[in-house]
Amino acid sequence: MSGSLDTATNILGYNTWLFQSAVKDVSEDRFGYRVNERTNAFDRLAGHVTVCRHAIAAMLQMEVPELPWGTFGEFGFGMQFEPERICPPLPEVAAMFDTVTAVLMAELASVPEDVLAESSPFEIPGEGQTMRDLLAFMAMHETYHIGQMGILKKSMGGPGVMEG
Repeated sequence: MSGSLDTATNILGYNTWLFQSAVKDVSEDRFGYRVNERTNAFDRLAGHVTVCRHAIAAMLQMEVPELPWGTFGEFGFGMQFEPERICPPLPEVAAMFDTVTAVLMAELASVPEDVLAESSPFEIPGEGQTMRDLLAFMAMHETYHIGQMGILKKSMGGPGVMEG
């Protein structure tokens, strides 16, 4: 990967807009919507994206506020969510996403090169295994889940994420 963080920064910026569009106007009674028993619910996806964004900021040694739901909680990496567990309300999840995003976007350009060159704390797809590679992977990973949120929002009768 090149030394520039421009691409990852741009993708994180696009994802911020898409996430905010996805959660906009989702009523409380629809926040837990899922297509069927085998798919993740909208609330779990929103929480997962928020926790993953928080995790990458923390791994890049940024000062981010502690998550009120625990480090990974029901939104953890690679977990199957337990539908019976109560999810935090959408405004709380969306507010935490915005808080973490403000820190991440403000500090991303000033992450020291030695931090970006450190080994990823877990294996990621591809040959590169540095924190810089992890940042790129996580930007792609949240894009995937925000896309799922967009499909769920449309299946609830709302506009797609690109429609605002």
